[in-house]
Amino acid sequence: MTRVIYNKKVDENYYLLKVEESKKVSPGQFFMLRAWENYPTLSRPISIFNEDEGLEFLYQVIGRGTEMLRSLKAGDDIKIFGPYGRGFDLPDSDLAMVGGGVGVAPFYYLTRKIKEKNPKSKITFYIGEDENLCLENLFKNLDIDLRVKKGGFITDLVDFKNHKLIYTCGPNIMMEKVYECGKNHGSEIFVSLDLRMGCGLGACLSCSVDTKNGRKRSCKEGPVFRGGDIYE
Repeated sequence: MTRVIYNKKVDENYYLLKVEESKKVSPGQFFMLRAWENYPTLSRPISIFNEDEGLEFLYQVIGRGTEMLRSLKAGDDIKIFGPYGRGFDLPDSDLAMVGGGVGVAPFYYLTRKIKEKNPKSKITFYIGEDENLCLENLFKNLDIDLRVKKGGFITDLVDFKNHKLIYTCGPNIMMEKVYECGKNHGSEIFVSLDLRMGCGLGACLSCSVDTKNGRKRSCKEGPVFRGGDIYE
């Protein structure tokens, strides 16, 4: 059990929740969040947005669980479990990141950790979002090349021929398209899957996914996978 520091609206149906808990966490890992007793039955898997004297989570209100998270106020109790999963490696080479909607969440902390490792790393971040959103404002304090596509397909904006390493998170249809376009240009693609999870521990198998190496648990072997393992 920990306490909420703040829970603020950052865009339409998007909130940034910060809690007092501090833990060692890798970019791309997630926590299971719970602010209720019996219903909903399942906790909600939320990826880490940032770690800085507390943990920050960016979430989108899309159902009963996230509606209950939205109601939290500073000082309220919340249960968090984690961190879980395999996150993103910190590359030595330049990197492109492609985020769609709430899929932008892992890339703030990832950028911070990459820049801590190598301040000269060149990072290009492509954000695809609805016309009424401005999620890019959350990233404007970072030393990155920020490119935004409002509406349409973010893959129309990505300069695939000049990116040899691409990390992506967002809707599955978007990530599959990123993989196909990147593969055609010889890029190495890593995807972070956003699947419904029951426990986060690999016991319930509800987040299992087909890969070219058989069924894998997204909460244990993922959520980050090589694109070719998922889409080939």
